[in-house]
Amino acid sequence: MPAKRPIRQIILILLALATVSAQADPLARPGDMQLRHDIELLVDEGVINLPVAAWPIPWADIRDQLTRPTSVPESELVLAAIHRMRDRSRWELDSGEYDFTAWASGAAEPRVIRTFEDTPRADAEAGLALSWTGERFMVNLSAAYAHDPIDGEEFRPDDTYLGVMLGNWMVTAGWQQRWWGPGNDGNLILSTNARPRPGISLQRNLSTPFKTKWLSWLGPWSMTTFMEQLDDERVVNDALLWGLRFSFRPLPGFEIGLSRTAQWCGDDRPCDFDTFIDLLQGDDNKGINVDPDDEPGNQRGGIDMRWSLPKQIPLALYIQWIGEDACTGSCSGRLVTSFSRQAGVEYWGTIAGLSHRTHLEWSESSCAKGGAGFSERVPNCVYEHHIYQTGYRYNSRVLGHGTDGDGRSYSLGSTLVQSAGHTWNIILRHMEINREGTPNPRHSLSATPQDRIDIQVSHDRTTRIGRFYVGIGYNYLDDKASGTDSSDVTGFIRWSNR
Repeated sequence: MPAKRPIRQIILILLALATVSAQADPLARPGDMQLRHDIELLVDEGVINLPVAAWPIPWADIRDQLTRPTSVPESELVLAAIHRMRDRSRWELDSGEYDFTAWASGAAEPRVIRTFEDTPRADAEAGLALSWTGERFMVNLSAAYAHDPIDGEEFRPDDTYLGVMLGNWMVTAGWQQRWWGPGNDGNLILSTNARPRPGISLQRNLSTPFKTKWLSWLGPWSMTTFMEQLDDERVVNDALLWGLRFSFRPLPGFEIGLSRTAQWCGDDRPCDFDTFIDLLQGDDNKGINVDPDDEPGNQRGGIDMRWSLPKQIPLALYIQWIGEDACTGSCSGRLVTSFSRQAGVEYWGTIAGLSHRTHLEWSESSCAKGGAGFSERVPNCVYEHHIYQTGYRYNSRVLGHGTDGDGRSYSLGSTLVQSAGHTWNIILRHMEINREGTPNPRHSLSATPQDRIDIQVSHDRTTRIGRFYVGIGYNYLDDKASGTDSSDVTGFIRWSNR
């Protein structure tokens, strides 16, 4: 039977039945640059040890780590981060208390190709949120209005969810943003470039290592799996998006992440349990291990790694390799032979008394043959599929790297944090959009090649009348097909009561 938006209906029923005797939040959502700076600093300095390349991150895991004794020498910038994180975790996990949040924003030329930074998505937005966290249950109700949004959806329930703790696992239902991978300015498999979809998820709460000697070598580990509804207008309506992420830290400073996602089900597509099992096993390569008519879905999967050098060297390296299920060569069985790639380096320290984290990042979202993904490139492959022809997108925005398919991105950015927590963010990006192959009308940015330059400076500051977040930038666009160029000055301001 075709799916008829069942996940959205289930979530709305649960939220309607939830008694709010229930914006503190047990999950640290992606988008907060100062929060990411502090978490990664404490991990890289050896103060805490938990997976940090998959968001949201449970606040309970952060708090548990901060209560453990450590013999690590603590500099002033580390001590400042510890104090900020302890205060924040105490507030986020304050049990039995209501929390009310209001916010509003305005933007000129909102950023289209998004990074980890949570900048406004529309010219004007306003919203309210009410949350409550108990010993076992949690409710986060959020509603926002967006003026003249790109996707046409003015009312937005983004970040609304209902959750329950089952042992060391958290079950949630709602609209949650996810960022899977170590990238700062994009991730190849799952990012916040597109708005969140309605879904149900299961996530480990504390990253406690296995006690058995056979698995204890994995170190701290986390796992998340979800099923979401792609309820936008599509060639195959009401398709589902399934995801699974497993992260572990076998050595201090070294994290490995394994990720898989798949589009499946939907109108006139098989949605039964056997189809899902075929999808799990990788039996979805048409003409190889499944008949073309029975192909269960559109899959992506791969590995990422992040390595912090010994703490005397304030440097971290990271890579991400994500494979497509599209077969671009002599394939057999479940072998993935087409990869997109990302690599980056982070450096941290102090500049003029400010704690900084600076990164240099390269990403390429093209299919390339060979196990390492450095051989011949195949155009119009990444984020595309012959059955799910809308592609790996939601509301006209790609779910992976913001440059969409056949893109290449170079970026240099830095986050600087004052001792009081006020934050500056600076980023410079050069992006080659849809740079090879025939014109692709399904591309979310441009059917033909473009070069873009993006510069932005933003500042986040908490005052007595609320939290202000402002930014100013410059965009330059060189359209290769028409031979024309253009530029825009961008800016935004956002206020929240906390």
